[in-house]
Amino acid sequence: MSNFEQTASLLKTLMGSLMSSDNEVRTKAEGALNTEWVATQPQTVLGSLAFLVHRDNDPQARAFAAILLRRISFQNAAAAENKEDQHTVWSVVPKAVHQAVKAELLGALQSETERSTRHKLCDTISEIVDHEGQDGWPELLGALYACAQDGNAQLRESAYRVFTSCPELLYQQSTAAVSGAFTGAFQDSDASVRLAALQAAVAYIVNADEKQKTALTPMIGPMLAVLEPLLQSGDEAGLVDALLALMEAAQEGPKMFRGVLDSLIPFATNIAKNGDLESRTQQSAVELLVTLAEVAPGMCRKNAQFCQLLVPVCMQMMSCIEDDEDWHNTDSLEDSDNDEPWVFGEQTMDRLAIALGGKQLLPIAFKYIPDMIASSEWSQRTAALSVVSAIGEGCYKIMRSELTQILALIAPLFEDAHPRVRYAACNCFGQMSTDFAPTIQDKHSAVVLPRLMSAMGDPHSRVQSHAAAAMVNFAEEASKATLEPFLDTLLERLLTMLSSSKRYVQEQAITTIATLAENAQSRFAKYYSTIMPMLLNVLAQATDSEHRTLRGKAMECATFIALAVGRDVFAPDSQRLVELLTAAQHAVTDADDPQASYLQQAWARLCKLLGADFVPILSVVMPPLIAAAEQQPDFAILDAEEDAEASYSAEDGWEFTSVGGQQIGIRTTGLEEKLDAVELIGSYASDLGAGFLPYAAQALEIMVPLFRFYYHDGVRAAAATAVPLILSTVREAGDEAALRQVWGPICDKYLSVLDGEEDDTFAMTLFSSFADSVGIVGDRCMTEPQLHAFTEVCVGHMSKYYKRMKDREAARAAQELDEDDEEQLLEEELIEGQTVDEVAKSLHSVLKTHGSAYVPLFQNMLPLARKYLQERDPAARQWAICVFDDLVEFAGPASAQFAGDFLEAIAVALRQNDSPDLRQAAAYGVGIMAKSGGDAYADFIVTTALPAMLEVLARPDARETENIFATENVVSAMAKVLRAYGSRLGGNAPSVLQTWFAALPVCNDDEEVPGVYEYLLQMLSESPDVLLGGNDPRAVKHLVKVVVEALAVCSLSQELTQALVNVMQGTLSSFDDAAKAALWAEIPREQQQALQAKGLF
Repeated sequence: MSNFEQTASLLKTLMGSLMSSDNEVRTKAEGALNTEWVATQPQTVLGSLAFLVHRDNDPQARAFAAILLRRISFQNAAAAENKEDQHTVWSVVPKAVHQAVKAELLGALQSETERSTRHKLCDTISEIVDHEGQDGWPELLGALYACAQDGNAQLRESAYRVFTSCPELLYQQSTAAVSGAFTGAFQDSDASVRLAALQAAVAYIVNADEKQKTALTPMIGPMLAVLEPLLQSGDEAGLVDALLALMEAAQEGPKMFRGVLDSLIPFATNIAKNGDLESRTQQSAVELLVTLAEVAPGMCRKNAQFCQLLVPVCMQMMSCIEDDEDWHNTDSLEDSDNDEPWVFGEQTMDRLAIALGGKQLLPIAFKYIPDMIASSEWSQRTAALSVVSAIGEGCYKIMRSELTQILALIAPLFEDAHPRVRYAACNCFGQMSTDFAPTIQDKHSAVVLPRLMSAMGDPHSRVQSHAAAAMVNFAEEASKATLEPFLDTLLERLLTMLSSSKRYVQEQAITTIATLAENAQSRFAKYYSTIMPMLLNVLAQATDSEHRTLRGKAMECATFIALAVGRDVFAPDSQRLVELLTAAQHAVTDADDPQASYLQQAWARLCKLLGADFVPILSVVMPPLIAAAEQQPDFAILDAEEDAEASYSAEDGWEFTSVGGQQIGIRTTGLEEKLDAVELIGSYASDLGAGFLPYAAQALEIMVPLFRFYYHDGVRAAAATAVPLILSTVREAGDEAALRQVWGPICDKYLSVLDGEEDDTFAMTLFSSFADSVGIVGDRCMTEPQLHAFTEVCVGHMSKYYKRMKDREAARAAQELDEDDEEQLLEEELIEGQTVDEVAKSLHSVLKTHGSAYVPLFQNMLPLARKYLQERDPAARQWAICVFDDLVEFAGPASAQFAGDFLEAIAVALRQNDSPDLRQAAAYGVGIMAKSGGDAYADFIVTTALPAMLEVLARPDARETENIFATENVVSAMAKVLRAYGSRLGGNAPSVLQTWFAALPVCNDDEEVPGVYEYLLQMLSESPDVLLGGNDPRAVKHLVKVVVEALAVCSLSQELTQALVNVMQGTLSSFDDAAKAALWAEIPREQQQALQAKGLF
């Protein structure tokens, strides 16, 4: 490669300028590099850099050359920064240059002596492998094997460093060979080699399949053996790196750790208890155990040591809290303690409780809590309260039954001499008000409310503020009746807090007032004239930057109060508040101004209150909202050695992850702003209907592409939810042509995204959104190609779920599952079941809007439906039957060509004793066949389905809670059968009719109620003697009770209600007063009260 020696010298001179601390010099050099080198002679650049990496005498130059070689090789050939572009610099240079570069890098791998430079070299080698694949550099694997066995420790470390970034290099080797090589490396004489081998082994495990992981499990013990020497030598940085690597392995292969838990738990907890170690080291050891608890809770529950050793360690961490003077005197409540041991301990206890539950954790925690509460050390008392706060959510089931005792234990600490203990007591009651709602509010308000109200008058500002914050938690889940007796006192305390010298106290008081207003609703009107002028004054007067959050809180509170008291009370101040908010909107110019988010939510509340009168304000509201919805995420790509926190602070929302030797960062704060904006646009569309039309087209242009916004699941879901709401505004505006025009491309986007969607949760959301959109656009809204694509999408997803179902059956049959596996499978089944429901919903919507036009395409779904019908799982058969039910309902007689595949399964399902849901689907289908299917279904219904339905009604448990919906669907179906095919029943018709009548009432299934009672009225008109058995007193009394329950319980149309009232009055007219009184006494009291409340009797 001597032909690059001269150009390498020139390039090295330019590199000196690129490393200059002078911005102007560096910028000029970057321009020269791109225009004079990369753009015009890319092969020279790569060759020269590789030459420098291998042959230059200056280690700094070799290191920088390795970095530049990696960066330039895989940037766009036109010098753009798009690594994904196929036309990278590397891809356009001749293959001979590739070979030359690789040869120089392999030479450098043998000769490099500087450790940091060698690391950069390994990163560059890994990047080339990542780009070319494992077969693109056949010489590399042999070179790495040689390095791994070399006597030079740096060479051995380098081999494993490359394997860490490129585990795919080992995929061609047998698992046994790889395991053996790694196990030997874990015992290497050099600590850096052992650590690198550990990290490489973890990378290999993370990418292994389940069978390989099982084979690799014996390697875990030797991997853990790497830790002890690091601890003994005081290499805390290496120990942390090793623990972090093991966390990845635990995340991906938790069961591999089952055999080493007995040694890992005491080792990790001893590290966590060692006060001579740095906090990061202690916390990393705990984090490894918590990771295992979260991904394999069953395995950890079964190990007696797990909670016994880990819980006390976490509780001890929580007591490591210092009485910082700044805590008492601060004027700002910005949280800067996230890395403190006590914060980590509290978060860990929360996670452990959620993962493991209370059965194992709670007894151990409460073994220490009483003594901590009784301690003379304020930090111990504070920690005890924090433990109770942290574990409530996870230990809910057990703690709920012990709330009286737990609250009695906590309540005295509201009188503690130390303000931090009183603060923790407020926090505890506040968190419990959320975790144990509404039990706390309904049964324990006498303990909680007086303490929080008293603390709102505490002499310490932090305690005051936190008591008011805890009151928010309590009030959000409390009934109006619970809070109303205390409102006067609460508002008095809060108004006093508004005069505090601490701004954060004022801000919290305003927030709590807003929550109380939301709870009290119209009852808050008595306080309106006192509080609203104060809030308006804050908005008008507190205009400096220091009061921006206070103004935001005032906006929030004012609009919550307006919404609570209603338009009439709010009307005198409506215009002024709108003017103040508009002025504030125009004044927001800084990207970090907290008022922006408060304004967005305040406008949304006013929109709900003002309705159509809000439309003129949209011109103020929408521009910043659209800008927020359109903003793209901020990214950063850094080298592994760069300090991300120096330029991309976590406080500003930056989060980084390591990928391929680089740090990839994204600013999540911007994503949350985008999410809020997308949700609010949907909210405005929903609230304003046709009034939102001027913004509908632009909103749709923003929303639809967000179906593929993979950076944030919430944004994707919010966009999917918003699209049908926006389409509805176009429909309400009456512009049919515009609706159809905009719908075509949107439909295509739905189908293309669904076609490849792997996230079941989002697929569920998108299917639901699609179904709603199709229903809004209406009849024949899809072209034939779109209908074909839709069918393929449904078949694709349902085929995927079918395979998973069979895989789960096989795993359970093989009895290979432990408790954690079963929990995971149940969670998967739940999500898949919900997604399957939404697939069915979308099919329902398409069939409803396309009717018989969809029948030819149903043929493509038939093979899959047959598979589902043959399954033992009732839910699988239910899906197929529901799809057929919809086909019959909306395609009518044209559905009969497919009946042979479904009718036998429906007949079996009607007698399905262990699945009421399946029985309900079958009964509903029979009713639909009778109503819409025509004569083709008559024989099946009369000879097969009807006898099965009569058996259902004869069941002694037919009206039990779990069966009631299935039974009511049978009753409804029989009404449809009698109406359609009654003449075919011959002499059995009166008996069937009387059995049907005896099975009334129907009150639970709202969809079936109207048809049932309409048929009852028809029979009372046409065949009263048959129905009532010749005016049998028992039948007449039954009729009265049926009608009473229907009127008392069901939501009926005015016309149907009046018709039933007339029946009741006519029937009762034949009763004397004593008989009426006796009959009325038999009516349940709640039904009597309901009738009287409705003014019917």
